[in-house]
Amino acid sequence: MSARGFTLIELLVVVIIVGIMAGLALDRLLPLIGRAQRAAFLQVQSELRSALLLEAAERLTRGQDATLPELAGVNPMTLLLEVPGNYLGTLDAVANRALPRASWFYDPKTARLVYTVGRYTRFAAREGPTDRIELAVKFAFEDRDGNGAYDAAVDDFAGLRLIPVHAYDWPD
Repeated sequence: MSARGFTLIELLVVVIIVGIMAGLALDRLLPLIGRAQRAAFLQVQSELRSALLLEAAERLTRGQDATLPELAGVNPMTLLLEVPGNYLGTLDAVANRALPRASWFYDPKTARLVYTVGRYTRFAAREGPTDRIELAVKFAFEDRDGNGAYDAAVDDFAGLRLIPVHAYDWPD
C-alpha cells in the first residue's frame, strides 16, 4: 500500500479556490470596517455634543452665564469623563501629517478638533482636506441688544454647536 499525496494541479486548484474565497470575504468585510469607523465617529461626536451642553448647563446653574462664550475655544475632549482610545491628544496639525488613520486630535492653533478618516470608507470631502474632518465649537446666542457680543444679562443663550469646518459627504 503506497501513500498518495496531492498532485501539483490539485494543490493549485485548492490554492485558487481559497484565494477566490478570501477575495470574496474581503470584499464583504472592508465595507463593514468603513461603516464601523463611521459609526464610531458619530458616537464620539454625539458624546462631545452632550458634554458641551452639560458643561454649559452646569455653568448656567452656578450663575456663570458670562463664561459661556469661553466654551467655544475649549478642547471638547477635555469635557469627556473618558476620552476615546483613538484620541492622540493636543497636536499641531501642520507638523503631524503622518498621523494614524481613524484617530482624533485637537489642534490648539486653530481651536479645532480633528478626526483623520480611516481607510475603506466612502468619505468624500467637498472642500478642505481630503483625509480629515475638522470640527469647531460655536457659541450660539440670541443677540437681543444687537451689539454682536454676548451679554448674559440681556442676550439668550442658544446652545453650543460642534460643527464641521469644511463640507463633506460620508454616506452609510
